[in-house]
Amino acid sequence: MTDDELEEGKTYDVRVDARNPHGEGIGKVNNVIVFIRNAKTKIGKMYRIKVTKVQRTFAYAELTDNSKFFIGNGSLIIQ
Repeated sequence: MTDDELEEGKTYDVRVDARNPHGEGIGKVNNVIVFIRNAKTKIGKMYRIKVTKVQRTFAYAELTDNSKFFIGNGSLIIQ
């Protein structure tokens, strides 16, 4: 496994760049497109995600801890 591959079950920080018609957030981690399922994400914001499924060219993830979130510049805010 190389450094740019994602691992299922690991957490990553990602910036949401877009949303698809199904409401999933879309971002990139290590040059891999990640779809964030069932998430109330905002475009341009940073989130901590947990990868749930890795495919050949993309991955699925979900938000981890909802009590923490990131603002646009990547600063962590704890509520």
